[in-house]
Amino acid sequence: MKTSSIVILVVLAIFITALGVNLSSNASTYSDFPAAKASNKTVHVVGSWVNRDQTSYDPSTDMFQFYMQDTTNNVELVYYQDPKPQNFEQAEKVVVVGGYKDENFVAEKIIMKCPSKFEQTDITAGEKNL
Repeated sequence: MKTSSIVILVVLAIFITALGVNLSSNASTYSDFPAAKASNKTVHVVGSWVNRDQTSYDPSTDMFQFYMQDTTNNVELVYYQDPKPQNFEQAEKVVVVGGYKDENFVAEKIIMKCPSKFEQTDITAGEKNL
């Protein structure tokens, strides 16, 4: 093999290794609130919005707060450093991506799972019976 080919293969191997390490360190896992608190890492917590009348948004701090129940029925107050996301009220399920800071769950991102996205539609509507 030529020396230039060997150098290219070594550089490619180093690049692939660095990419794999970077992706694995940035990956977060699905969890519930107690496991998220114990791990002290960024996680995805799936749940539903509860106490719908107990949400608040403070424009001076740009902080939205709401109660969420995870899949193991643990309820936690979630802090989100942005306004309330669009369609939040219609969401059937909520996924919060974040972690605990000073005993509070702080979401970096909120993903809504709306039921309208999964409703089955009649694709035969308007077709003529032959």
